[in-house]
Amino acid sequence: MSDKPANDVGGPSAGGSSHEDEKALQELRTLLFSEEQHEIVALRERIESPEQRARDVSAVVAEAIQMRRARGGDHELSAALTPTVEEAVRESVRKDSHVLVEALFPVMGPAIRRSVAEVFRSTVESFNQVLESTFSIRGLQWRFEAIRIGRPYAEVALLRSLVYRVEQVFLIHLKTSLVLQHVVDPAVVTQDADMVSSMLSAIRDFVRDSFSTQQGDSLDSLQMGQLQVWIEQGPQAIIAAVIRGQAPQELRLSLKEKLEEAHRRFSRELEEFDGNPAPFEAFRPELAACLTASYRRDKPAKSRPYLAVCAIVFAVLLAGWYGYTAIQNHKWALFVENLRQQPGIVVTSFQRARGRYRIQGLRDPLAVDPEALLDQRKLNPRLAEFHWSAFYALDDSLVLQRAIALLQPPAGVTLSVQNGVLHAAGDSSSEWKKSMRERAHFIAGITAVDDKDLNDENSPRRLKAAVESEIILFELGQAEINPRQQPNLAAVAQTIQKLLQIAPSAVGNAIVELVGHADSSGPEATNVLLSQERANNAVRELVRLGIPEASLRATGIGLSSPLRPETDEQNRQYNRSVTFRVVGPETPQNR
Repeated sequence: MSDKPANDVGGPSAGGSSHEDEKALQELRTLLFSEEQHEIVALRERIESPEQRARDVSAVVAEAIQMRRARGGDHELSAALTPTVEEAVRESVRKDSHVLVEALFPVMGPAIRRSVAEVFRSTVESFNQVLESTFSIRGLQWRFEAIRIGRPYAEVALLRSLVYRVEQVFLIHLKTSLVLQHVVDPAVVTQDADMVSSMLSAIRDFVRDSFSTQQGDSLDSLQMGQLQVWIEQGPQAIIAAVIRGQAPQELRLSLKEKLEEAHRRFSRELEEFDGNPAPFEAFRPELAACLTASYRRDKPAKSRPYLAVCAIVFAVLLAGWYGYTAIQNHKWALFVENLRQQPGIVVTSFQRARGRYRIQGLRDPLAVDPEALLDQRKLNPRLAEFHWSAFYALDDSLVLQRAIALLQPPAGVTLSVQNGVLHAAGDSSSEWKKSMRERAHFIAGITAVDDKDLNDENSPRRLKAAVESEIILFELGQAEINPRQQPNLAAVAQTIQKLLQIAPSAVGNAIVELVGHADSSGPEATNVLLSQERANNAVRELVRLGIPEASLRATGIGLSSPLRPETDEQNRQYNRSVTFRVVGPETPQNR
């Protein structure tokens, strides 16, 4: 065991021990992490090296495109790659067009043949549609010939009548093979002009590269059956005409002249052409002038009167049939237009098929019966074929019919509908008024109810009218109440009591004025006093029956306002009376 003191640890050898520990730690770190450090250094060099990154991306670019397409990114991928691919193809054609020609060689021939065949087929079909409706003697002869030789009728008619026809004319830029202008006969079905131009250029390059041709030679024409393509080439442009039949050589001269004129008028535009054909739009009329045609003209045949008569008779019958059909179609069209104007009827389709008129649409059960409209217009119902689907229309007239059928208003009530609002007016019972309010909202098309003009037996207007309709009659020269008039006064008292109960909330503080009348018997001064006494007695009797005196007022007017002209004793009896008038709140002027 050593006897050195413990505090010798901080002696001179401490610094050397620390350095050795650091060195040992560094060696230990190297032993433990040397592989990771080398990988980090290699990874940094790989990231910072453009060449290495390019190699890494090239190894997975195909898989990345496939994954992008699998996740539904075809549109974005195409949008990103299209400009690059188009520029690459354009640059390849500019540098060496033979590369693209060699690549397209396997498909070039079949595509051209298919395009030409499609043009020929569509032309024959369109011509066939026109000639099939021809019933002339010559047309029948051509039809028999077509059956005999087993060829289409249109083809036979075309061969017998057409000399030649220029169907299309192309003006093509020589270097880029792009179409500068293209005109076509309206009766011809065409293919894409740029595709045809590319194919012509490809054929021209194919012939030049595949066969021994001299410098400056060009492709003059192509032919397939009755279809020809004449080509004229200039320094900067090419003109090509698609011709059916045998055209004269004068047409080729005309094409050359048009090509020369194009070079003369647009020499700078042709030299600096950048793909925009707009400057050459002015040359379109000159190309359209080349769309010419020629047909055979036979010698006039001998006159055959019987054929002319048959043709006239047939034409008259045909015109009569067409005229009758047109008149019938016009009548049915007017009928359908009338149907569309009917409330509750919506016509969705109208067509004629197999001699019958088929009409489809929507019809409200309350709408007018279309069969009745047919009778009004004197149309044959057997020619009509209706197909209706039921629905509830919101026309005011039909909504009103539904409201009347459901609510069944009493005789004194009038209903009307305007813009979905049900208006009720007249006199009714309280029970019907309440029922109407509850049931009206269940009617299709009713959005609100207006019953301010509807009076029940307890409405202020009905009570006021009942009071003012009563008359209390008196004997000649008498002011006392006749016992026979007591029931009338009792009935008036009950009505006035009801009116006064609702008056504060409905009509204000109503005043019932009792107006006394007298007949023409006796002096006027006496009659005024007698009429006033009659009114006063009627007021006292009403007060006795429970009517507040403050709500009553008596006025005597004598004969100043007779109820009836005094032509007999019965009329004079009505003038010896007391009538009632309901006025507004009492004011100082009324007292």
